[in-house]
Amino acid sequence: MKKSNSTVLTILAVITLSCKEKNNETAETQISPKHEMLFPKGNKVPNDKFTGTVYQAILSDEGTRVSNVTFEPNGRTHWHNHPGGQTLLVTDGVGYHQEEGKPVQKIKKGDLIKIARNVKHWHGGSDTESMTHIAVSIDHGKNPSQWFEELNNEEFKREISKK
Repeated sequence: MKKSNSTVLTILAVITLSCKEKNNETAETQISPKHEMLFPKGNKVPNDKFTGTVYQAILSDEGTRVSNVTFEPNGRTHWHNHPGGQTLLVTDGVGYHQEEGKPVQKIKKGDLIKIARNVKHWHGGSDTESMTHIAVSIDHGKNPSQWFEELNNEEFKREISKK
């Protein structure tokens, strides 16, 4: 368990420092071509729990799952929850996150989203931009994510048009 916690803490420290450093860049630097990813992009995930093109690299899976997830434009999760809770650290791009019954939130590089236990939600890229985040899912081994219905294209466009 100590090895798992130190792995997670190391990953979080690298992300925090990297995001902080990038947020201090000048406007001229920010509009340069897309930089290399901090972590591997991973493999394309099947669309039984996602819509569109999504990639995932599992960085650690020792109780707490830590994944680097990239959503291409219009790529997103289906509605789901995490019995142990989840934290998202956005490392690149622009996307959206929504908890059931609440307004959609626009999220961007440097944002930290804390999702309480068993809260039904979805997240993904925007309609025009990709978004990459590190997903930290607590006690994933004992309490895996529970997946629900798809957020279809009509619902996605309606929700993001509110922002």
